[in-house]
Amino acid sequence: MRSTTHKAASNDIFACLQSDTPDWDFLHAHRLLNVFTSVANIQEKVDGNTPSTLRHYVNAIETGIRLSPPLSSGTTLTFRDIILASWFASLAFSTLPPSPEPNNILDAIQDRASTNHLPHFDDTSLALVHAVHHASDGFIHAMLDPITGTLPNVVLFPDQAQMLSVVVFASPHTTSDVWAALHSGQSTYEVKTATSSALLTLARRIQEGALIADLGLDIPHCSSDALVLLLHYLALSLFPSASAFNDTGVVLCGMSSNAASNTPRVACGRDVARLYYEKGLQIDPTHPHLLSNFGSLLKDAGHNTCAVGVFNYALQLHPELDIALVNMANTLKDMGRPADAIPYYLKAVTINAGLVDAYCGLSMSMNAVCNWTARAQHSADHWLTNTIVICEENLSELHRQNIGILGERSVDDWLLNVALTTSRPQCDHSLRRWVHRFYLFTDVSDGRQPLLNEGSFLIRLIDWYRTRMQHRRYVETYGETLYSEEASYSQPRAAPTAKLFGFVLSSASLQKVPTVLPFHTFTLPLPSRTIRRIAHRNALRVSHNIMTQISPDRVPLLPRPPWKRRINVGYVSSDFSDHPLSHLMKSVFQLHDQDRFCVFLYATSPSDGSVFRQYFEHGDFNFLDVSSWSSVDIVNRIEEDHIHILVDLGGYTRGARNEIFAARPSPVQISLMGYAGTLAASWCDYLVCDSITCPVDLFARVQAYRKQSLNYCCQHSDFGVPHTYFVTDHKQSYRHGENLSVEERAQMPAEKLWNDEIKCRTDLRRALFPDLPFSCQNIFATWLRILARVPCSILWLLRFPTAGEAYLIQTAKEWAGDEITSRIRFTDVAEKDYHIYRCRVPDLFLDTSEVEIDCILSSVLWAGTPIIACTWPSHRHKMSSRVAASLASATGFGEYMVVSSRDEYEERAVALGNSMCYTVQPNGDGEISGDLLDLRRRLFLNRDTMPLFDTERWTRNLEKAYRMAWKRWVDGSMFRMSDDGCIWVKDDIDVPIRMD
Repeated sequence: MRSTTHKAASNDIFACLQSDTPDWDFLHAHRLLNVFTSVANIQEKVDGNTPSTLRHYVNAIETGIRLSPPLSSGTTLTFRDIILASWFASLAFSTLPPSPEPNNILDAIQDRASTNHLPHFDDTSLALVHAVHHASDGFIHAMLDPITGTLPNVVLFPDQAQMLSVVVFASPHTTSDVWAALHSGQSTYEVKTATSSALLTLARRIQEGALIADLGLDIPHCSSDALVLLLHYLALSLFPSASAFNDTGVVLCGMSSNAASNTPRVACGRDVARLYYEKGLQIDPTHPHLLSNFGSLLKDAGHNTCAVGVFNYALQLHPELDIALVNMANTLKDMGRPADAIPYYLKAVTINAGLVDAYCGLSMSMNAVCNWTARAQHSADHWLTNTIVICEENLSELHRQNIGILGERSVDDWLLNVALTTSRPQCDHSLRRWVHRFYLFTDVSDGRQPLLNEGSFLIRLIDWYRTRMQHRRYVETYGETLYSEEASYSQPRAAPTAKLFGFVLSSASLQKVPTVLPFHTFTLPLPSRTIRRIAHRNALRVSHNIMTQISPDRVPLLPRPPWKRRINVGYVSSDFSDHPLSHLMKSVFQLHDQDRFCVFLYATSPSDGSVFRQYFEHGDFNFLDVSSWSSVDIVNRIEEDHIHILVDLGGYTRGARNEIFAARPSPVQISLMGYAGTLAASWCDYLVCDSITCPVDLFARVQAYRKQSLNYCCQHSDFGVPHTYFVTDHKQSYRHGENLSVEERAQMPAEKLWNDEIKCRTDLRRALFPDLPFSCQNIFATWLRILARVPCSILWLLRFPTAGEAYLIQTAKEWAGDEITSRIRFTDVAEKDYHIYRCRVPDLFLDTSEVEIDCILSSVLWAGTPIIACTWPSHRHKMSSRVAASLASATGFGEYMVVSSRDEYEERAVALGNSMCYTVQPNGDGEISGDLLDLRRRLFLNRDTMPLFDTERWTRNLEKAYRMAWKRWVDGSMFRMSDDGCIWVKDDIDVPIRMD
């Protein structure tokens, strides 16, 4: 009843303004405006973002508009007029200089507007809002972005935004007493601040999920993100406060990279956001959120030292500012200083116990420095437990987005677009399933489902639609042609396309992502469904971003059938540089069968000048530096190159450009090497893995095919290669230890090779540990028990980060005593070549349980050092926790190194360690023997023939999978649920083992 009373009262007040009553007191106008805003705020608390609530904010804004003299008797300006006029003015600003005024838009205004009202930006007496009021609907269509089909996001510089209200609200009736009052005096200040506040509040409501349709604007093709930005511009121009500049900067930072701007360099709002922060700080140099956000922007741009300086200044002024504390801690953590970050995180959670970012960062930093006592679930502070709980709550909250947008169209409209994906009528069973899906969102007879995220469903639907439409066009143009002898083809025939996806998606707010990032899930004890949902939320955000740049109704261009059986394979990475990924994959691209594959490399990061980058730039393949290109330009280039299979080497790692893949420039898209886990993205068709790292029953289609539970891990299909998914390049790149080629080494007597290795290893051990006579929390306890059970053994750890050493020593003393602790040794990080050289020093390398450093493991095995790897039943759903077992198995000696439980892990390590026997010869020399040394000998002598280091064999097997994937796409079996969707490759080559 309360909300009904509010609605009636506000409508009565608003009716007074619309009536032909005598002039009312302008000096008190701001009070009436504040009434509407207050009523809206109260109703929002009671009813939420209902249409009537939003209309109260609109009424408040329109109150200010009605201070302007009417155009003619009975004509009143509306909120819609202001929005459209502001959009036009923003577009005009964004194209000046040097572009002329957008004549096509002016022509549309002239359809019905008097020429006296046409805007000229050198004339402050223009009547833009009046001209727009009389313009036809063609005016809106003239402003649409030709790529996205929506009213565009427009990037304005601060001085341009400040001029917006002057241009929009200026009137030729300058002699009017009322209008004159609007430009002077205290009453003007009050009206402007009140109107600005109403605009910002309305923008926040839209950001929180309110539908644009509920505003009653009747502006088609209006996206929520673009409208929110425009409302901020208007608010700032009316009242340019420090807070307004801050809020506008925040919106710009969250924008996708597609926007109209007056400079080609401005690819995203972040560049311009800095100008807004700086402008705001000129008004108020002590503004807490401006300082914090400005520092975050500097951090994201890679200026960490400057960011720390800004945060320090902010915290001197506002020592209790929780968000600045978290931002400072995040920056220090990213700079490799987790120990310095911890005090800031601790203070932040003390001030604000509900700060999600602080708990997550604190848990990660505690783990980085091995401070497990404070991180543990049973500790007094239980940061880890809080992080996990907050993560689950965060995911649940993200479902409450974009409720109601699918209901803007009927079920029949949606079914019509689904039908476009096939040239054949749908069967009754398929039709019923689609009807059921859409009724979940559009049927409100029993009340709306509050936890259905319609925006995410719509994005997945668009991805599904585009892949099917691309395949349909291919088949209709080329038939089921796998390969062709024709060098050129005519353009594909146009097929019917959807028209409503862009219209409906424009109403959806940008998909939000959880605080816990996908990469964080490697070290958090989360169930498989939670890990997948975190990745999936990030995938949705990526898809939504690119759909604001490329129309969601657009069907990707078709590649021509592979000419002369050569499939075009594109690899996209930000790591074509001196990076572990390049170290491991360096030879793969050159080893591709040039008669069957044409290789393209797209580098999304600039050159680091390293020998690795130079190798790629001058290699015998198509290399292109696209680091300065927009995502849209990269997508267009990939389509122009007719890429059949596109490979993502980044995943959710730093520097990845996943928007490229979300645009679907290639029929088949694959995730390989860069990210050891599921992307949970509809734009990733396959994950390259093996049977150890990714058990087949964890894949979605396998579970659906076998009618098992939905608690799956991987949303895409399995792309299983034999032996191991992990590729190495040691056989080609790291032979300088012996300075022997593969052929020379094969001819060398085994005893000579082995004796030389023993001498080299002994000398290196003495150099590293001259004082020795002739070494995550649960795993550390296991290591300490192994130390206790293997006499005279030492535990050799990397000093990284440095702060972790003290915590490990303290923990070891508490758990195992001083004698065991004295046998723990630390050394610093080494250069790559020396690191590989010294990997021969340890007798046994112990695997970790959470995240394995796979590039280090491969170097250890190349040196001949055995490892103990575990398939960890508790981590069966984590690919990153099973890589070591995969690598060990690919040596051919996995039965000696791979175990299946923690108890077996400890027993195997103790047995191998105690097998070592040192025998003194009569001449005083010593001789070491035992099972561990025998295993080392086998690994060392067979490294040139074992699958793990046979890069050429690995590449050939990958090529088999590529050909199978292309065939499945062409014949359509990739889209049918008649099988589990997996591709498994068999190795045709036997593995020779040298036992001498």
